[in-house]
Amino acid sequence: MPPPQPVWLFDLDDTLHRADAGIFLLINRRMTAFMARELGLSLPEASDLREHYWRHYGATLGGLQRHHPHIRPADFLRQSHHLPELLAALQAMPHAAEALAALPGRKAVFSNGPAFYVRALVEAMGLGGHFDALFGVDDLALHHKPQPQSFRLVCAALAVPPQQCILVDDSAANLQAAKALGMRTVWFGSRAEPQPFANHVARDMLAVRALADEMA
Repeated sequence: MPPPQPVWLFDLDDTLHRADAGIFLLINRRMTAFMARELGLSLPEASDLREHYWRHYGATLGGLQRHHPHIRPADFLRQSHHLPELLAALQAMPHAAEALAALPGRKAVFSNGPAFYVRALVEAMGLGGHFDALFGVDDLALHHKPQPQSFRLVCAALAVPPQQCILVDDSAANLQAAKALGMRTVWFGSRAEPQPFANHVARDMLAVRALADEMA
C-alpha cells in the first residue's frame, strides 16, 4: 500500500501574499488604535505593547487574552481587520496558484488571522479552489500559532496525524512548534535559510513548486 499523501498547511500572511507590502501596516495601525482606546494608552504606548505581545506570545491577541480578559476578541479581530482597505492593498505571491496546483495531497490554510479575513483574502486571490479547508484563529477556539494546541486542533479537524502534515510558514517560531509535534516543515521567504527545524527552505513559490518534483 502506498504511503498516505501529505497534507500541506499554508500560512497566509507573508506566505500566500505579501503582507509586508502594506497589509501589516494597516492591521497594526488599527490594532494600535483599538488598544489605545480600550486600555487608555497613548498611541506610542499602545504600539509598543502591541509589538511586545506579538513577540512574546506569537500574536497580539494572545497577550490581550492573557492580560486584558475584559476585551472581546471578536471586537478586536473585527476592528483590526477592515476588509475594504486590506483587499485594496492585497498582493498575492507570484506563482502561488501554480505551486498549489503542483503539490500532491490535500491543502489547507492555517492562519493566526480571523476566519473572515482568511476567507476573503484567499478568495480575492483566486486560490480557494486549491484548498480543502481554511482555518482562522476563531476556528480554533482562539488558539494561535505557535501554541501546540492550535496545531492539534487543525490536525483533528483534518483527521490526520501531525506526521502526515507539512507546514509552509515564514515564522521560525511556528516552524519550531510544528517540528516538535512531528510535522515536516518548509521555511518560506527571502530571509529563510537552512536550520534544524526546517526540512526545506523555499525563498519563493517557484521553490515551493519544485518540492513537488522532489516528492515525486
